[in-house]
Amino acid sequence: LSRRFGYSLGVDVIPFKVCSYDCVYCQLGPTTLKTIERKSYLEVDINQFKKELIDKISDFPYINYVTFSGSGEPTLNLDIGQLIGAAKGVSPVPVAVLTCGATLGLPGVVEDLGQADIVKVSLDACSQDSLKKINRPAAGIDFESNLMGLKRLTQEFEGSIWLEIMVLKGINDNLGSANRFKTIIDELGSRIDK
Repeated sequence: LSRRFGYSLGVDVIPFKVCSYDCVYCQLGPTTLKTIERKSYLEVDINQFKKELIDKISDFPYINYVTFSGSGEPTLNLDIGQLIGAAKGVSPVPVAVLTCGATLGLPGVVEDLGQADIVKVSLDACSQDSLKKINRPAAGIDFESNLMGLKRLTQEFEGSIWLEIMVLKGINDNLGSANRFKTIIDELGSRIDK
């Protein structure tokens, strides 16, 4: 049971704590491999994946979403587009992807998300300074490139886009941060659904 997605069948496509961020608030603890390298982190048999997905959905017909998330950043897995397509091909259950957003500017990521119904993007930082304090990104990630990736998602992705902002006391909970978040969201326009 998920606060945001009701009954959600989680699909974890990345090894434990492989992420582009090492967020100060992560409930899973410190990131063990902080990276922006996209590769096939797990060997997945697509036919077996489809079979297991059909079995799970048959056992739990009230599932609201198949959700790619888990113990790291799912878009680091180069196979995520194929896995989303496989899920869409065997079930009418909508597919959601939960991403920290740091990879959206990397080649192929927005395209790989194309078949998903919802992409939920974390946007905790409203500046480079707050990105460093809150998300502690991997080398090669900066606030402006994150915004460019998010803008690209709003331009090319046809599904629903949700933003999630973690508000942290003393870092991004002031009026200046609120105004900056509002400006960012206004610039992204009507493509942000929630």
